[in-house]
Amino acid sequence: MRLFTFISCCFLSLTPFLGASANTLDRAEAVAVTSPAGGVRLNGILRLPTGQGPFPAAVLLPERGVDASNPNSPNNQLLNSLADYLVRQGVVVLRLHERGMGGSGGSATTTTLAERSADAIAALNYLRTRPQVDVTRLGLIGHGEGGNVALLAGAQPLAPTYVVALAAAGLPGREVLATQPVMYGKVLGNDSTDAQRARKYRLDMVAAEQEAAKMRLKGSNAAQVQTYLDQQRLRQKAAMRRDEEGLIKQQRAMLEIVRQTSDNSQAQAILGNMLRQRYPGIAPTDLQASVQTLTTPAYRSYLSFDPQPELPAVKCPVLLLQGEADQQVNAAANLASLKKGLRNNPRVAELRYPNLNHALQFASDSPADAAAAAFNPDTPADIYKWIVSQK
Repeated sequence: MRLFTFISCCFLSLTPFLGASANTLDRAEAVAVTSPAGGVRLNGILRLPTGQGPFPAAVLLPERGVDASNPNSPNNQLLNSLADYLVRQGVVVLRLHERGMGGSGGSATTTTLAERSADAIAALNYLRTRPQVDVTRLGLIGHGEGGNVALLAGAQPLAPTYVVALAAAGLPGREVLATQPVMYGKVLGNDSTDAQRARKYRLDMVAAEQEAAKMRLKGSNAAQVQTYLDQQRLRQKAAMRRDEEGLIKQQRAMLEIVRQTSDNSQAQAILGNMLRQRYPGIAPTDLQASVQTLTTPAYRSYLSFDPQPELPAVKCPVLLLQGEADQQVNAAANLASLKKGLRNNPRVAELRYPNLNHALQFASDSPADAAAAAFNPDTPADIYKWIVSQK
């Protein structure tokens, strides 16, 4: 394991895909691809560098539920900035609207990972028809669940020549979901339960500092004051750990209800009661949105997903890239599991970034700052260098 520290084309308005920083010198075409999984038509944007080529090429695969028409989403900003950089470096980039989004057929709520993998293969097959593309350097770059889609496609007969998996899961889907701070699909809205708990922890430490100041005034020495503060911090860490364990336990129980209860109405009623117990201030509309998402066919499909069986069939070069501050997909646990599944592939590289979150932004403790957090400027260059190093 190396450590790396027929199809119609037309010109349309491309702003949602390209983003504000798009290179005005590259060429962009609207394309439509038909997936072999159900014959679904998928709309997308193909960006071509200036020149004749042939160029390396990449299909970008987003996290589940990411609508490319939303330029403010951190996940979209990540892929848009990566696309901008790659095209400037001479890489053809194709991104399709996911099923049920951007005019593409199908439904996002029923799409399985197997169908997304078939869609990715269809995108690769389209690029193989383009004379500007070097078919010996034709890959998939996926983020989050898109990274798992890329790895699934890498195990297929018409595989890409390389795969870049950004923040992909190596653990089973139900385990990834259960350990997320706010399980994907839970819409908490204005419920302040978690915020109040975090505020209490902050106030407790302020009170401890105030008590330490009183101890100093009463003559306690530095060692005594430090011992007191250390004890308070240890108590708080233990309380936070218990909270985290309680949340994970509840989320595992909710996911088990979804897995075992095939009747959606029955499952949603049980899930609603469980959510209200932990989040008493949750709005009825948010509660309904949560339980509906948790029982969609797509969500049920992800609950049964295990990446391990397919990983040994991935023979192409793979770059595994993770932010170590990712709270959605734990870097250490999931990288270890991915590497285990890919252990017989000699062309696997790994790249970890300290203090980067799931969207590969610099991590922030404040949710309000997350959307505006800066992206690591080195990531696109690192990905490009790895792509061109593959022979």
